[in-house]
Amino acid sequence: MSSDGTHTMPRSLGQDEIVQDGNEKVAVGQDDEKNEETEPNITTWSFPTPEAIREELSKEFTDEQKEKVWTECTEAVKTSYDQLLGRWKEEMDTLLVYAGVSSAVLTAFNVESYHLLQPDPADPTLAVLKQISAQLNGYTFAPPFLNATHTARPGDLTQAPFQAPASAVWLNSLWFSSLVFSFAAALLALFVKQWLYEGMVPGTSPESARLRQYRFNGLLKWRVGTVVVVLPILLQLASILFLAGLLVLLWTLHNIVAAIASVLVGLVFTFVIGFTLLPVFKSDCSYRSPASSAIYAVLRVARNEILRAIRGVCKVIYLWSMQWHSATMILLYRAHFQRLGEFAYETYGSMPTWRGRDQNEIYLYHGDLSRAIITTAYSTTADKKFLSSMPVVFSDLPPEQVPKCFRDILNFMEAEWGHWHLPDRLLLEDGITLPLCATYGIRHMLARSDKGTDKWLDDVHAIFRHYFMGKQSTEKMAELASKTLCHYAVEDRTFRRVFVVAYKTLKRLFDKQGFHHTYETLAHARAMYQVQMAAWDPSDAFLGYRDTTQAIYVLLHIVRATLSGQSRLTPSQTDAMLAWGRQELTRVHEWLRGLEWTGLHKGCLLRSGDTPAVLAFPHIASHYLVKMIIDPLITLCSTPDGLAMVSEELVSTIEHTWSAAQLAYPDRVDVGIGFVWASGLSQIDTRLVELRRVVRQLPPE
Repeated sequence: MSSDGTHTMPRSLGQDEIVQDGNEKVAVGQDDEKNEETEPNITTWSFPTPEAIREELSKEFTDEQKEKVWTECTEAVKTSYDQLLGRWKEEMDTLLVYAGVSSAVLTAFNVESYHLLQPDPADPTLAVLKQISAQLNGYTFAPPFLNATHTARPGDLTQAPFQAPASAVWLNSLWFSSLVFSFAAALLALFVKQWLYEGMVPGTSPESARLRQYRFNGLLKWRVGTVVVVLPILLQLASILFLAGLLVLLWTLHNIVAAIASVLVGLVFTFVIGFTLLPVFKSDCSYRSPASSAIYAVLRVARNEILRAIRGVCKVIYLWSMQWHSATMILLYRAHFQRLGEFAYETYGSMPTWRGRDQNEIYLYHGDLSRAIITTAYSTTADKKFLSSMPVVFSDLPPEQVPKCFRDILNFMEAEWGHWHLPDRLLLEDGITLPLCATYGIRHMLARSDKGTDKWLDDVHAIFRHYFMGKQSTEKMAELASKTLCHYAVEDRTFRRVFVVAYKTLKRLFDKQGFHHTYETLAHARAMYQVQMAAWDPSDAFLGYRDTTQAIYVLLHIVRATLSGQSRLTPSQTDAMLAWGRQELTRVHEWLRGLEWTGLHKGCLLRSGDTPAVLAFPHIASHYLVKMIIDPLITLCSTPDGLAMVSEELVSTIEHTWSAAQLAYPDRVDVGIGFVWASGLSQIDTRLVELRRVVRQLPPE
């Protein structure tokens, strides 16, 4: 991280190129040598309209580049989708084999165990004992005689009701429950195989890609993966119940067994019915099966015919009401009959077919599905090729889908690496791809017609959080970023950080890395400076002072870039820009002369939350005077043309301004204290002497 708080990373991907595969590249911008700029009137220049920005962005990439990106994304999603379906299919095949073996073993045990739930009428010992008991009951003893006074009848042989032992009840409950679970797993596995078959989408055409993405979204939304995971758990539970049943001995038939088995079977069939009916009413539900399709077909025919009959009846009633113009009741309810006629005669669409319903949903969510194709290609592969290709297809998406792309990226990154480490991984690997993508995203937001609304602000903030500055960049990146961020800083005045990042972008890309300005980039920076200077409000305290000094840096940056000869300007553009610069230096002079220091420390208090920050204010004030005004003026005076624009009076005003600051806040704290995060006290006097020497063209001491 550099001294100004921006990230620095080695170059890993040029912004003028978006790597696609191997040695093949797709150009993001081919702006090696621009023709000489046209000469607009500097006094009438304004930011481009949303229509102009849209036209510019639509011409940024060729149809071939867009088609190539879409094709690669489609193939990546197809590969991932087919692999997912194939893996689930293999799991279901394995599960069915295990469920079949498990059910066969359980059946063999249950065939023997259910006998314990009923008495055995074939037991010979039991039959003999019953006969002896009946005969003994038929004798009476009257000494000295034994008489048979009662003959055994079949009713006398009736035994007490049979009661199954508790062990038999538990044994059969466990084993029959295990059999139900095993059968349920096999049945649901068959359903999943049907869903997967219905979910297969061949081809790589745009229509097939959208249908595949629609199916893929349905798999995720309706948690088919969860169902696939639950099925092995059912088999595991069946195995546990079977092993538990082996610990129980000899059970007999009991209604508890039937009740438990009935409840479990009822639950299984409840889920089966639910899985079958849900796709009938929800087209994106992935629980599709032939049974669902058949139910939908019957429902479709019934609904269309019933609605047609109702409309026919309404039509007859309406025609009848029109014949009775004088009837009081008809006149009283004329409005109701009129609505009845509108219902009867209006054109209505019949319930679509099973496949037609999907196409209607795809048409309705065309933009979401198109966006999801490109973001899914990145999230399923984590290949930066798809991230860097997103700007190519932004112009093909509806405007509201562009910020959603970045929200998808954010969700993927948070799930992959965690919230607090969001940009770190990309910073370590690549400092250009994500900032480039974010820059194009903000550019597309500036082309929207709802700029300034809460929705627009929320969307553009979602994109802006992905922007950062890497150590290396390109000429195209510098031009695009400076224009976009300066424009954004003007459109979103409530978000101060945008202006700070725009100022740092100009400083990093043009002052440090030496890229060349065009008239458009200078005009954007000029407009941002004017808006910021006009927004100066002493009540903003330290934050207003900070932003205004940074705006002065932008002014000096524009003048210095114009005088350097490296900017791509025509002579008339150069003269107009310098004339404006002289005028604005006078404005800066007046601002410094009227600056009141008292109370500006309030911003420091808000920033640090510590009362001693009042004493730290001289450190902070001197820091911005040196970095934003004094040092840039010294650099500007290093050339004869720049020296001619800086007067000794301006230098005297700066010296007087600093003296006033020292009088307003005479106490200073030790620079080593932790909350003194920036200080120019150790160098401001030296830099003022150097500025005075340069302006007077004195030799160095």
